[in-house]
Amino acid sequence: MNDISIRIKELMEEMSPQFIETFRHLHKNPELSFQEYDTTEYIRAILRELDIKILDIGLETGVVGLLEGKEPGPCIALRADIDGLPIQEESSSSYPSERPGKMHACGHDTHTASLLGAARLLASVRENLKGSVKFFFQPAEEVNLGAKKLVALGCMENPHVDAVFGMHNEPHVPYGCVAVKKGPLMASVDRINIKITGKGGHGGMPQKNIDPIVVAAAIIQSLQTIVSRNVSPIDSCVVSICNVKAGEGTVNNVTPEEVRMYGTVRNYSQDVQHYVEQRIRDIVEQVSAAYGAKGELEYIYELAVTDNHEQLFDIAKDAVESIGAEVFDPIPVTGGEDFSEYMKYAPGFLYWLGVRNEEEDCIYPWHSPHFKADERAIVIGAGTYSMAAVKAMEKF
Repeated sequence: MNDISIRIKELMEEMSPQFIETFRHLHKNPELSFQEYDTTEYIRAILRELDIKILDIGLETGVVGLLEGKEPGPCIALRADIDGLPIQEESSSSYPSERPGKMHACGHDTHTASLLGAARLLASVRENLKGSVKFFFQPAEEVNLGAKKLVALGCMENPHVDAVFGMHNEPHVPYGCVAVKKGPLMASVDRINIKITGKGGHGGMPQKNIDPIVVAAAIIQSLQTIVSRNVSPIDSCVVSICNVKAGEGTVNNVTPEEVRMYGTVRNYSQDVQHYVEQRIRDIVEQVSAAYGAKGELEYIYELAVTDNHEQLFDIAKDAVESIGAEVFDPIPVTGGEDFSEYMKYAPGFLYWLGVRNEEEDCIYPWHSPHFKADERAIVIGAGTYSMAAVKAMEKF
């Protein structure tokens, strides 16, 4: 272990009370997507205190910071999302949300506190850094728009980012562990909007109508054969219709003119993604036509697969081990993460930070009103971020 790694480990222990204090403040003050004004100012104040340059790229909420080392070298980006959710907190936390109807129920406060901790650690060893670090404090992950906005505003350039690391807490991974996996970790996320147009009329005279509800039922059934009969059993895929709207109110004797359906598609392969889109389109259009109706599909590519870059795996693993945390081998999930947007422009790697602790009631899933993270994980998160940057600088 080199001198900078040893120093970061020492500083992790020394600074841990500050890390925890930051986390508690953030947890008590959640803000919704693109409304993170107080959080943004709080982050800015800490970065100014640390003499980390704040880059003006045109963000209204969110912050991009730049820490330049003593010597030139690669630029490594570290990203945390900062937004909360419109959920009333019901957790057992001793410092719950002080903002009614808002909560950090996905643990973005753990990410932000960890990255602010990393900023403190790296600023303390800047004289030993051979390169620079960009800090992405990203708004609006929960609506899948924050990363796209940062990229569109140029966060990956000036200076150009050579590699990017992100982190998300995981309530199924025990405290003291960090999940490290090469390849797909989280799925692509696509949105499907379906419109079926039939012929409305009296519900008691169906022979005069083209019932879009019957068509919708046939389409829903047919869509389920994509995963079971079209996609290879070796591949993973989800096709779910989650919302169906037909008719008005509680009217029970009118066949509606149209039905609208909304759903999601998840998988880990671009080839599967494109194939599934075509199969959905075929089913929507052809099943509708068979009933004399018209079916239309709007297919929206929302998020790409979070596919951890093989080149960064050893760096990511070494970073975790160097701070004394345990490497955890995770199973991929079909949730999505807009961190994948950065991966289109530079090699990227997303960690899962273990926050589970049954004794402290840290057992609930993301987006639960009872969600709670073991606050001690912030120290591990800060150290992991920091060492990932240091070790990536050595390799690039």
